Amino acid sequence: MNDLDTLLAKQALHDLNMAYNRAVDRADEALLRSLWHPDATVDFGYFTGSAAEFCGLAVGATGGLARSFHMAGNEWFDIRGDQAVGEIYSLTLAAASGADTDSILYGRYLDRYERREGLWKFSHRQYLMDWNASPARTVCWDQGVFALMQHRGGHAPGDAVYGLWNA
Repeated sequence: MNDLDTLLAKQALHDLNMAYNRAVDRADEALLRSLWHPDATVDFGYFTGSAAEFCGLAVGATGGLARSFHMAGNEWFDIRGDQAVGEIYSLTLAAASGADTDSILYGRYLDRYERREGLWKFSHRQYLMDWNASPARTVCWDQGVFALMQHRGGHAPGDAVYGLWNA
């Protein structure tokens, strides 16, 4: 691969990881399913199996949360023709409805990617948890400046981002 092909592959893998975060946080099952090859697998420790089965479980879990937030940090990719491996640092915040604590997870995704028919998708994703915390919930939606901030995120298709992308 030449340098331009490598850069294009890295950008495609970056976009794939950003789409994963959006799909999980917005509980967008169609988007989440579109990111995996049909024979892709997942190993998150609590679930090991097909990506197709994982998508339903992940969307069901996220859809049951009041809020969730996945953010990708450092990205390391090794492009090997039509295959690649990657390590993606991740920060996840989750707020379960009715809970008095929030969940904070710091971890990494160890990924295998393949380009088939010109499209990069996940062929395997493993999650490693490096650290976690469960602080007391201190959210105050209706106090101070937060009460004035009426535009709030949600799940698909009601989240404002879908109106933006579909306009």
